[in-house]
Amino acid sequence: MKRYIFSLLLFVLLFSACTIKYVPVQADGVTVTDDFGINRTKAYTFVAANEYWNKEPQELTNYFTTFYISIQNRKRDNLKVEMSDFGLIDQNGNQYDIVTQDYIENLLAPRQIDYLLINENKKEFIDTEEFFIEQKQVMEEWRTAQNNLITYSFHFGNILPGAKKSGYIFFPKLESENAECELRYNDKSIKFIRLDQKKKQEKE
Repeated sequence: MKRYIFSLLLFVLLFSACTIKYVPVQADGVTVTDDFGINRTKAYTFVAANEYWNKEPQELTNYFTTFYISIQNRKRDNLKVEMSDFGLIDQNGNQYDIVTQDYIENLLAPRQIDYLLINENKKEFIDTEEFFIEQKQVMEEWRTAQNNLITYSFHFGNILPGAKKSGYIFFPKLESENAECELRYNDKSIKFIRLDQKKKQEKE
């Protein structure tokens, strides 16, 4: 057990060291507060930060670049927000679109889920109580992961007057050599640079 915990801690440390962090750049129309870039218009306030997903499913950050966003409706009528309103542009001008929750679930669902669904009524496939308990735990963890995706993802659709919606949006993983990227919402954008690049610029 101690060996398992040590290995897990080592993995977390290595993963943290390799994970790329992007921070917003202050510019005309963009203010920066606590690593959040902020766009304000007469219609809405758009806030975004490159934040890591730290819940189940834990491996999500290995496959996706995640942003935590908040949009407040400043109009007197509904503000409609759709997936197609967003785009992530890398340093070479390549555009990435938001990945759907269904795609994430299909990609990250444990292999045991398919096994259990196929054989749920075939008790002869469950040979031991230990195996049954292990598979039950896998199912419970995956239900938690699905619930997290529903709870903490950004929900598209109408935002009522004066109200706001917040949550994570997911893009395909940016290549590590990208020194900067740009998150676009409607006709506005927030530029982000790698944290190590920002620190390097500050030293210069």
